[in-house]
Amino acid sequence: MAKQSFMRGAMVLGTASVSTKILGMIIQVVVARELGASGFGLFRSVNPIFYMLLTISTLALPPALSKVIAENLALGNLAKIRRALKISNTTVTVLSVVFCVGAIALSPVISAKWLDPRAFLPFVGALIRMPLVCLSSIMTGYYMGIQNQTPPAIAWILETAVRTLVTIPLILLMNPHGIAYGALAVMIGAAVGEGAGYLYMLWCYYRRDRQLVYNDSATAQLARPELLKGTVRDLVDIAAPTTIRNILGIMAYAAQPFIVYYAFAKAGIAKMDATSLYGSFEMGIQLLLLPTVFSSSLSSVIIPAVSEAAAMRNARLVSRRLYQVIQVTFLIAFPATAFFLLSGNDLATSLYRDHLAGNVLVYIAPICVFMYIRDPLSAILQGLNKATLSAAISLFTSGIRMYCIYYFVSQPGDGVYGIAKATAITAIVSALLHLWFVRKYVSISINVGNLVKMMISTVMATLVIHQIHASLAAVSPVIQVVLSVLLGGVVYFGALLYFKVIRVGMIERIPWIGYPISRILRMLRFIS
Repeated sequence: MAKQSFMRGAMVLGTASVSTKILGMIIQVVVARELGASGFGLFRSVNPIFYMLLTISTLALPPALSKVIAENLALGNLAKIRRALKISNTTVTVLSVVFCVGAIALSPVISAKWLDPRAFLPFVGALIRMPLVCLSSIMTGYYMGIQNQTPPAIAWILETAVRTLVTIPLILLMNPHGIAYGALAVMIGAAVGEGAGYLYMLWCYYRRDRQLVYNDSATAQLARPELLKGTVRDLVDIAAPTTIRNILGIMAYAAQPFIVYYAFAKAGIAKMDATSLYGSFEMGIQLLLLPTVFSSSLSSVIIPAVSEAAAMRNARLVSRRLYQVIQVTFLIAFPATAFFLLSGNDLATSLYRDHLAGNVLVYIAPICVFMYIRDPLSAILQGLNKATLSAAISLFTSGIRMYCIYYFVSQPGDGVYGIAKATAITAIVSALLHLWFVRKYVSISINVGNLVKMMISTVMATLVIHQIHASLAAVSPVIQVVLSVLLGGVVYFGALLYFKVIRVGMIERIPWIGYPISRILRMLRFIS
């Protein structure tokens, strides 16, 4: 079992997340083109209630498990890890089966009262995969705890690849029977993919990693009850407040479709038209969240990393982790904001053939940095045993989001932009509150010089992208987007290398492709 460094773990997950996002985008493009905005909105409207049930079923045990494992590995208490893993697996299995059966029984009422009635089939399809998702998340939590991110990363790639191969043919086969069947095909493909990823992690666990908790040392420790004391308490300490936060947040998220439909109705927009508008908003927001593959990877590895540093009372290391999180977020958010502002319409039109989705993307692009940094900051609070504080922030911002959605969407003329305004306000308030409270427990050191260099690099890339759009206005939007990504990306990262914000040694640590790229970069005289 090889423990990976914090940044290497983040790079492994980031690389895997990029791969899965690309494959996931293929599915979204097929859904948008085959099912249209209404079909896209239909299967997206199911997700909030599904994630609410998923949150209750997992009880935030995956991050709690990763924290308990990281702490007890540092202390050498392997028996406690074994017990925590068993408790977590048993708990999520029972809860997920109970809630899955109960929700399927109530699905006709839920789809008729809360959603578009056509959402019944995709909702049931989503529920069937709930136990698999819960068990898979526990295995991911285990690997995050032992700080070996490679098995989950490969599992994510395998899951998305299988989901893509299964979903696309199913959509083409089932969509002629109606968009409800097309949305059901998406859920079936997701279930098959989830099963493939989970089976791979199980195979890794039983083939190699099981020996960590089922060796002679762990078995001997089981005979010493004092070493096992507090296992449930340690899990609950982070799981309980995190679950409360997640449930409150996800309840607001689950209520979002209902509030959206109600507000649209108040503005005089019928439910079927509202589904189409909501679908366009979701298309735009999914594109905006593409770069969060990196912040999500950071969030996954930061909890055990901060927990381990806190267990060893290493405040300097905790501060360093915070600095790395902030720098990586700015590194991604600055160019993302510029690209979405200049190329957002072309990107949405090229992928989804939906101009409104592009307008939403451009409208909300300026708040990228707030959306991207929120989750890593929340993860730091959890790693510091301040999950209750993060839960309070989530409750407060969820209330703001629901009120803003109702207020803005119900205003004549605002429509889908009302949801965008509510999303922007919530992201800004949430990010600032998390940052404010993180500062109370961790000293923050920001390299202003690097920040200025990132801004200069972003301006250079922006000028290139702007020139591409000006010179190729009559050319296909697809070509404009591809050239903007390639040339803008080369200029941006070339400038970062020149200014020494990124060094060749950092590139070399990128899994699988880092070494050959670093060899090429070392041949460039302006970088060395």
